Formats: sequence, structure tokens, C-alpha cells
Amino acid sequence: MNQQISLKITKGDKTRQRIIEMASALMAEKGPDAVSMREISAKLKITKPVLYYYFKDKDELIKASFIEGTKHFRELQAEISKPGLTLEQKLAKIFSNHVDFIKRYPNMPKCALKIMASPSNSVLNSMALELKEQNRENLTRILGEGTGKDGLSRSHADTVMHMISAVITHLMIEARQRGIDSLPKDLPQRMAKLIAAGVKNLKAALVIILLSPLLARAGALDLTVDGAVRTALKNNATVRTAEETRAIYKEKVTEYWGTVYPQLSASAQYTRNIESPVFFLGSAKVKMGLNNAYTAGLNLNQVLWAGGKVSTGIKMADLYSRASDEQLKTAQKEVSKDVKQVYYSVLLAKSMAGIQKESLDLARQHLDMIDAQYKQGVASDLEVLRQKVEVSNTEPALTQAQNLYEEGLIDLKNLLGLDPETDISLSGKFDCQAGPGEVTELYRQALMNRPEYRNQKYQLALYTEMIKIERAGHFPYLSAFASRQFQAQSESGFPGAAAQNWSTSAGLSLSLPLFSGGSITSRTKQAELQAEIARTNLAELERAVKIEVKKAWLSITEASERLASQTAAVEQARKALTATEVRFKNGLASQLELNDASLALNKSQTLYTQAQHDTCSADAQLKWTLGE
Repeated sequence: MNQQISLKITKGDKTRQRIIEMASALMAEKGPDAVSMREISAKLKITKPVLYYYFKDKDELIKASFIEGTKHFRELQAEISKPGLTLEQKLAKIFSNHVDFIKRYPNMPKCALKIMASPSNSVLNSMALELKEQNRENLTRILGEGTGKDGLSRSHADTVMHMISAVITHLMIEARQRGIDSLPKDLPQRMAKLIAAGVKNLKAALVIILLSPLLARAGALDLTVDGAVRTALKNNATVRTAEETRAIYKEKVTEYWGTVYPQLSASAQYTRNIESPVFFLGSAKVKMGLNNAYTAGLNLNQVLWAGGKVSTGIKMADLYSRASDEQLKTAQKEVSKDVKQVYYSVLLAKSMAGIQKESLDLARQHLDMIDAQYKQGVASDLEVLRQKVEVSNTEPALTQAQNLYEEGLIDLKNLLGLDPETDISLSGKFDCQAGPGEVTELYRQALMNRPEYRNQKYQLALYTEMIKIERAGHFPYLSAFASRQFQAQSESGFPGAAAQNWSTSAGLSLSLPLFSGGSITSRTKQAELQAEIARTNLAELERAVKIEVKKAWLSITEASERLASQTAAVEQARKALTATEVRFKNGLASQLELNDASLALNKSQTLYTQAQHDTCSADAQLKWTLGE
């Protein structure tokens, strides 16, 4: 009797272990959220009641998988708690233990990374952090145990734990990307020696710097929608160009202000008369000047009035600066909108891949059901063949959806200014809030907030000021000047005081244009025409903004209504499929009804997910049209 109980327990333990290993493998491949209990039972060829006998729900199964993945920590803690071990020996055992564990369970590290990459407010993430903190606290305590030079203070133990985390993360990343066998066999010992040496010589900061490349590779870049927008605004080339253009116009303000201030210049000249010039006085030839001539001057010029050119130029520079601000905002908002829409497209592709994966799993489960019925003599070989065709017809849709998801990730990385090989993970969801409001109020909001509309207003103001600049060519130009001059001559060497002379002069200069051949009038007319074009463009932009707002308002209204109508459809389709499966097993439903129910679920999920995507995409478009 006891032997039978022992055998049953052993068999149950093996089944439980098989379930955990399969769940870990699937979660490592697709992430915890994309794995269903139905899929796990299908892979193991066991019924769902058996699966629920061992685990009441998926969260409990995931927790069991995660705990299974951390069992080696308890073994490790017992091993490194033995007395007499140096810090280097403890570290070497920690790293070697992780390498051995990854070799035994290659799917566990990837599964752990997927769980830790789940949203921060999820149960899975909280569970992972809790277990991580427990193990971290135990290791910190063990590392602090010891005597003499091998004992660590709490602060030093915490520092070493940061370095241990970096190395372990590096091992997990390498195992995921290139395989654990790609690492040098002596890496645990070398890393342990490096860290121990740094602590021994009180140069832990240097060790952290040496380990910083490992910290930099500590997993995929986790991006929410807002995080993706921030990344794009920092890296996108269009935004950077707009920022540099703005800086140019900021400098133009300084340039124009320079014309307001006095212009001061200095000059100096030395002349050597190789053959001195002469002039004739009657028949006598008189030499002019000496062999060496020196001149120098300091000149000051200040514009007093130029027909308004100076003040208008400063005003125009300020307008250019403000226009460049609006151009930068336009680029930022355009990129923000594009990032959101591409992000939602990638989420859509990911969701569609999940839907197609579930459809394929359903088709395979139904094939297993029909095959079992065939073996019992209840179903025909033709029904088995039909279901195999159904499976084959479903597989290409999954492949296509997965490919669209990968291509979408590449497009998103390009928009974010990231390298195509950068590993990113999208943690955002379709959680947009519908409710666009009254369209007439949205018109007012858009015209008040759209940066390109404000920029067009500045363009009109610029051309209006340009008219003043050109008309100023008809007005007098008045300036003040002052000059201090030095002159000296000598036959040899620098002249003495007696041969030097200083002079000072000051005055006003007035220039009055009388005739320019009509060029000033022509330039003024050109500026007036440019201003008229800018006025027309502003009116057209106002009309275009209203059209964009109305289209976006219609899109989000339609998508929101479609989403509301599809919300209950998925659950109803799933219930219908479950009922049809039960009827089919009892011989009350046909294979055609079974496949129709599967198709209905696929269609309702697709329509619901598409409506979610369209609502979020339209929301991003509407916010852009409103200048948000």
C-alpha cells in the first residue's frame, strides 16, 4: 500500500515537473501574458482538468515556475555559508552555480527576464521583485559573514551585490542570445578574482566601472508609449535638426542687436619710401615725405537713424527666433504622433500574432480530439484529414503576423533613432480613453495650440516688417562718427615726439537717396506680395487645420463606437466555442460547427483588437491636430 502511494506521489511529482518545464519554455519564448492554460495542456497532451488539479490558475503556475527557477539559490546559500570560505571563493561558487543552473534549465533565464520585463504594476513583476529581494538580502548577509579581512561591512556587501547582479544578468543575457557555452569556462573564477581584488584594495568604484558594460546590457529596453516618445525626441534626426536650426535663429537676434551698438575699429600702417615722391615748384624738384611713414587711427561710427531699418531688423530677428521655436515644436509633435501610431501598429501586430497563435493551437487541439475519436471509431479518416488541412491553413497566418510584428519593431526602432539590433520590449497597452468632445470647441483649441499655425502667423508678421525695411530705402541715413589719428615720419628708426602728430575729428554723416532706378520701389512691392501670399497661406492653413480636426474627430468617434460594440463579442464567441466543443465531444455538433465557432472567435478577437488599435491611433491623430 505504501509502495503504491509512493509510486502515485512520484508520478504526480513528475507530471507537476513536466507542467512547470513546459510553462517555463512557453513563457520564455512568448512571455507570460501570451501563454494560456489551454496551450500548455495541448502541448503536454493532457486535459485542462488535470492541469487545474495541480495549479488552480495561471498565476499559481507562473509563481511555481519562478520558484522552481530560484531553488538553486537555496542550494547556493547553504553552500557558501560554510565557514572558512574567502570572499573570492564565495563569489566563484555563486557564479559557477548560476552557470550550471542555466545549463540544466536553459529556458529558465529567458523566462525570468520575460517576467521581470512585465509591467511594473503587474502581479508577476511584484512577485519577481519580492523573490529577488529575499535572495538578495540572504546573499548580502552571507557575504558580510566572516572574520578579519574576509568580513564585509553592510555597505561593502551591498556594493558587491550590485556587481554580482551585473555579472548574473550578463550570464542570463549571453545564455539567451548566444548560448551559455559561448562563455569562457574560467569566467566565474576570473570575475570572482576581479571583484575580490577590488574590494581588498578598497577600489570597488574601479571594479564597478570595469563592470559597467555588463550593467549597460542588463536586458531589453522596456518602452511604454510615453517612453518611446521621449526616446524619439532625444534621438530622432528631424528633432535634432530643428533644435540646431532654432539655435541658429537665436544667434541671429544677437547679430541684429549688433547693429544698434557703436562700431569701433582700429587701423595702423607703416610705409617705406624706397623712392620718395616729389612735386615741382617752378623748375625746382621738391622731395615729399621722409623714408619712413607711420599712420594709425581709431574710428567710431554710430547709426542714429536709418528710416527704421535698425529697430525693424531687431524685431524681425525676434520673430525669426519665435518662428524657430514653433518649428521645433512642430517637429516634436509630428514625431510624437508618428511614434505613437507606429507603437500602436506594433502592438496590433503583436496582438494579431497572439490571436493567430491561439487559433492554431485550437485547430491542433481539435485535431487531437478528432484523432482520438477516429481511434475510437467515432470519427472518420476524412474528418481527420479535413482538420489537418485546417491546421495547415492556419499556420501561414501566424507566420505572417509574426513577420509583421518584427518588421514593425524595426520601423519603430528607426523612428526612435535606435540601432536595428537594439533589444526592445513594449509594455504599453491599448488603454486610450475615447471621448473627443464637441468639434466646434476642438476647432478653437487647435487654432490656439497648433505650432505650425502660430509659425505661419510669424511668417506673415515677418513679411509685414520686410515691407518697412524696403521702404526705409527711401529715407535719409544719419550717423555720427569720431576719429583719432596718428601720423609720424622719420629718415631712420621710429620718429621722436617732434616728428609725431595726433589729430581728432568728429561729426555727423547724412545720406539722402535721390534716385535708385526704381529698385527700392520694386523691392517694396515684392515684400508686399510676399506678405499677401503669407496671408493667403495662413487662411488656407486655418481651413486645413479644421479639416484635419474634423477627420480625426470622425475617426475616433467611429472607432470608439466600433470598440464598444465589439467589447462583449469576444467573450460571447469564447463561450460559444466552449459550448460547441462540449457538444462536439458528445456527438451533438459537427466538425463544421466546431471550425465555424473557432473562426468566429478569431474574427471577434481580430475585430476587437483592430478597434482598440484604431481608437488609440485616432486618439494620437486627434491630439496632434489639437496641438497637444
